[in-house]
Amino acid sequence: MKWIICSLSLLSVVTIKAQTVTVSPYSAYGLGEQLFDNNTEQAGMGGISTVPTNPFGQSANFSNPAANQTLRMTTFNASGSGRNNSFKSATDSDNSSSFNVSNISLAFPVGEKGSFGVGFQPFSGLGYEILSNSTKGDLKQTVSMKGDGGINSLHAFYGRNLGKGFSLGLRVNYLFGELKRNEILALDGASLLVDYSDKSNYRGAQFTLGSMYTKKVGKSNNLNLGATYTLGTNLRTDVTDLTTTYAFVGSAVDTINIQRIDNGKTKVPQTFALGASYSKDNTWSLAIEAKYNTWSDFKKPIEGENTSMTSNVDYKNNVRLGVGGYWVPDFNSYKSYFNRVTYRAGAYYQSAQYSIYGTDITSFGATLGFGFPVGKQNDASMMNVSFEYGQKGKATSNLIKENYFGVKLGFDINDIWFRKRVID
Repeated sequence: MKWIICSLSLLSVVTIKAQTVTVSPYSAYGLGEQLFDNNTEQAGMGGISTVPTNPFGQSANFSNPAANQTLRMTTFNASGSGRNNSFKSATDSDNSSSFNVSNISLAFPVGEKGSFGVGFQPFSGLGYEILSNSTKGDLKQTVSMKGDGGINSLHAFYGRNLGKGFSLGLRVNYLFGELKRNEILALDGASLLVDYSDKSNYRGAQFTLGSMYTKKVGKSNNLNLGATYTLGTNLRTDVTDLTTTYAFVGSAVDTINIQRIDNGKTKVPQTFALGASYSKDNTWSLAIEAKYNTWSDFKKPIEGENTSMTSNVDYKNNVRLGVGGYWVPDFNSYKSYFNRVTYRAGAYYQSAQYSIYGTDITSFGATLGFGFPVGKQNDASMMNVSFEYGQKGKATSNLIKENYFGVKLGFDINDIWFRKRVID
């Protein structure tokens, strides 16, 4: 099994750069649509990630590196995500879909008190194509806007149990990727097109500190408290910003402006997260979580001042609130397979990360999830499925209302590596 896992990991890393990870017009802002920090289990519980979401403790938590206190087996995860988006403006509607590999990771215990993991995920994605027509007096204007690309994350964590239910951990992400934005402006009756093009390459490290405290309540209940702090960082950024005019036949006529910046800095905001859960061993859990992001700190070299997609945005600090839980009817049932299935549900609300034309862009949604046991009953391997339905934005003030339905499918394969079995 080990060589199969390693081969799948290498294949996924090679092919993931060619993915279309998002089709949302709101991915145009900041570093694109944020995709990091959720495995399939966490997605089924409203995106909660700072406390354990696996009833048997055999799923690696990369969001909070300290929340791996009970990891006793090597666990390999491979996950994919699909999403259908429907868009509605004041005058038009459309829909589009995307699919991508969303997570490849491997984690294992280190000694009796430690845990270590490595993984690869899309960090953010840019993907939109919009055609806008407007009239001002006798002047008719058509704007074609397009964006693609993404930032990826190679990451590793180490967590250590310090005793009495308390643990600490550190995760390091290496972020890299390219985002491309293009906007073409045409005026009715004019012989030229104006083409704005922006290409930015990013690279740099990001650090997350995690902690978790677990308190036994009675014989089988547990209180879990988790917290993470992701440090703000400056990503090295190479930017080429080009403004050109074209004739309608497509030949280049003139380069109006070109700006190049090498080794510029893009400020990525800080994130604070607090979570709590109350659970019964191998049976159920109820959890809440709050995340605070300092998006008002976001800065990027040449923020596309000439383009309509980025010139009317104001970044804001925002909060994400989530609630969720899981339930296993009877983890040891021999009569019914579905009694051993893990059932998950959750909901979330996220305040505005930015406002456009003075309108806050908020989002909210609900989730469902299922964990289907596979393989040997004692190794806790699972096929996890999660569903998400949500809404973002408004169809007012020249904006777009986005409804989305997402599906994630993930496989957690557990085995004992690096030590010899005494009893199978």
